[in-house]
Amino acid sequence: MFEIAPAFRAEWESDNNLFVQEDGSYNFQSVCCVFSHYFIDQEKHKYVSRNEKKWNPTIADSELVFLFDLFESNIDDIETTDSLKTPEGLLSNAICTCFLENISQTNAGEYAKDFMGNKSRTYFDHWHIYSKRL
Repeated sequence: MFEIAPAFRAEWESDNNLFVQEDGSYNFQSVCCVFSHYFIDQEKHKYVSRNEKKWNPTIADSELVFLFDLFESNIDDIETTDSLKTPEGLLSNAICTCFLENISQTNAGEYAKDFMGNKSRTYFDHWHIYSKRL
């Protein structure tokens, strides 16, 4: 994520990140959840000026292509109880439940649709209800 959005490092390493345990450990869900909020709060998705809001730098479309290709290649076709016992299954679940679901009802999600592959878009569309957010 730091390669795709270098400014995300500051948010991830901030004292406000409650998803990193005291021993420094974290999981896929933690990363996808924090990154989803970073993604939602990009400058490009801002429709009104809110002084109290800290907007994140815009992620270039070329980086979004890379991000969603990476997500697409790590989403399982079918999630099973057994798949959730593997690192690959846990990553797939985190991308879907902690990133795609989180962005699904936001300006960022609406913008991201064009970058999604078939598996990402199919999952996203189950959660996607959009009305322009201000």
